[in-house]
Amino acid sequence: MAVELITEVANSHQGSVIILKEIIKKFYKAGAKSIKFQIYFAEDFLTKNHQRYLHFKKQSFTKNEWGEIIKFTKKIGYKNIYADILGLKAFKVAKSLQLDGYKIHSTDLNNDSLLKRISLENKKTFLSVGGAKLFEINHALSYFKGNTNKPILMHGFQSYPTKVEDTNLNRLNFLKRNYGENCEYGYQDHIAGNSKYSLYMSLVSIGYGIKYLERHV
Repeated sequence: MAVELITEVANSHQGSVIILKEIIKKFYKAGAKSIKFQIYFAEDFLTKNHQRYLHFKKQSFTKNEWGEIIKFTKKIGYKNIYADILGLKAFKVAKSLQLDGYKIHSTDLNNDSLLKRISLENKKTFLSVGGAKLFEINHALSYFKGNTNKPILMHGFQSYPTKVEDTNLNRLNFLKRNYGENCEYGYQDHIAGNSKYSLYMSLVSIGYGIKYLERHV
C-alpha cells in the first residue's frame, strides 16, 4: 500500500511570506508532492490577554497573503495541498482557497460548529487524535458518517521534539481495533529532524499499515 508523505510547514516561516515561499520550493525540490499549512488567526482561538496572543498574531498571514501563498504552491506543482484549520474564520479562508483537504486539531474534536462545517465539505479530513479520549474521537467521527471520504485518524505525541520513548506507535493498533475499516490512519512524526530516530520511527510506522505519514519541519 502506498503511503502519502505530507510535509508539514507549521510555523517554520515565522510569519514571512518570502521565507515560506523558499520553504515551499525546497520541499518540492526534495521530492514532496503533498504539503500542509496551518491557517489561523490569533483572535480566533486566543484571548487578547493570553501570553501567546502576540506570538501567534505576528506569525499569522492575512486572507490575501494566504491567497498568494496557495496560488504560488499550486503553480509549483504540488499534487495535494492541505491545511490545519484553527477556528471558523480560518475555515472560511481555507474554503475560499479550494484546498484538497482539512485537518482538525485535537483541541477541536468537540468544536461542533467547526466539525459540522468541515464535514459538509465532504473532503479528505484528518483528525489529530494524539492524547484524545475515545469519547472525544467518537464525537468528532459522528459528523462524518456517510461522507464519501473516510475520516483519517492521525496519531502523534504532541510534544516538540517528541522523545522516542513517548512515540507509542502501538496506539495505531488500538485505533484500528476500535474503528477498523470506518477510518484510515496516519502518523505525525515530531521527532527532532537531526535525530537518527526521526527516519527510523517514520519507517517503522509504515509497518503499522498507515496510509499517511506527516513530517514536521
